[in-house]
Parts: sequence; structure tokens; C-alpha cells
Amino acid sequence: MVRPKAKRKEVKYLIAKYKINISRACRILGLFRSSFDYKEHPRDDFKLRDRLQDLAFTNKRFGHPRLFMLLKREGIKVNHKRSERIYQEARLQIKRRKRKKLGGGRKITPLIPYGTNEVLAIDFVFDYVESGRRLKVLTMVDEYFRISPGILVGHSIRGEDLGPFIEMVLKKLPRVIRVDQGTEFTSRAFLDWAYKRNIHLEFTRVRKPNQMIESFNSRLRDECACLFWFR
Repeated sequence: MVRPKAKRKEVKYLIAKYKINISRACRILGLFRSSFDYKEHPRDDFKLRDRLQDLAFTNKRFGHPRLFMLLKREGIKVNHKRSERIYQEARLQIKRRKRKKLGGGRKITPLIPYGTNEVLAIDFVFDYVESGRRLKVLTMVDEYFRISPGILVGHSIRGEDLGPFIEMVLKKLPRVIRVDQGTEFTSRAFLDWAYKRNIHLEFTRVRKPNQMIESFNSRLRDECACLFWFR
């Protein structure tokens, strides 16, 4: 199907070649006169493109829907079709590649906790019960006092379960929560919960885990999971 932009060029050619008026040339090619008189208004997409690229760089595993949600949170008024077009033109789609290559990029200096509940690290540990069913354990560590305020155990723990549990075990919510790139931590439910409570989520880089929570998980396996059978 020939688009109006191409037909406008053909109309101009007929006018110049055969010396006919605009209305007749438009009738011959089936183009409305209003479409011929339309003047293009190119949009300035540079600012929006730069912001999308910054958000995609900061959130490497976010696709267009989540990046569009972040744009709306910042008060940027843009149609989702326009933002998706710019997203595709900038080639920001998530590429399927080996996880070891996802850790590249600028190094971000982590926040050093200077008080209780400033920085909370959370992670998952997996084990199996006697019947063979998988057991999922959410661990957390206060990085200032280096203690665990609570542990959540269940067969299924979703992203929407994390926020209520953190609020239940902590009297004061942390400023920063350090997590990995797990699906529960990047879920929309957990992201919305953290955003509404002004909590910054600091995602660790691939192959650069949080040593403090990993040390706690190792002790949990050695002193609990590997010593007992669970039914």
C-alpha cells in the first residue's frame, strides 16, 4: 500500500510534468487534498531517547513496559507507542546472551551503612524437604549490625510477598535494599512497593554477589540446612 507521503511526491511529479492543477493530480492518484497540504512536524525525540537510554543502562534487565513505567513516574508525558518506537530505534531490546556478559558497565559505589536499617541485603536459599518438594528461604541481613532480622520460609515466595514480610519484621524500613537480578526482586509488585516507600533498590552485578548476604547464606546451609531433614 502506497503511503500518503509517497503519493505527495507523485502528485508533485504530475504537476511539474503535465502542468495540471493540484486538485486534478490528487484525484488521479486518489489522494485527499488535505493530505497533500499537510505539513510534517518533526518531533524532537533527543531528550526522550537520552532518558530511555539512561534508564535502560541503569536497569539492564528492564524491557519497554517497565522503562515506560519509570518515565511516567518521572512525570514525562509521552504516548506508549512513541516511547516504544524510540525504544526500538535505539536498539534497547534485551539481548539473549550469556549471563557472564551482563556485568559490564560503569561501577557504582555502594552505599556504606552508618546506622541500623540503612542498608538491608536480601537473597534466596533453596533446599528440599523429605518428599522432594522444593523449599524456598528468604534471608536478610542488616549490613550495619550484621544481624538477620528475620527469615521467611515457604514452598512458594512471590515478589508480592516480599514487601509485607519486610514491613512485618522491621520497625523502620531501610533506605537501600541490596538484591540480585532474580525475578522476584525485579517483579513489578516489588518494584512498586519499594517506589511507594521511597526505598532504593541496588541491584548487584552478575558474578559480583553481595559478600555479606552470601556469607550468611553459607552459614545457614552449613549449620541448619545440611544438618536437618525437613518434612
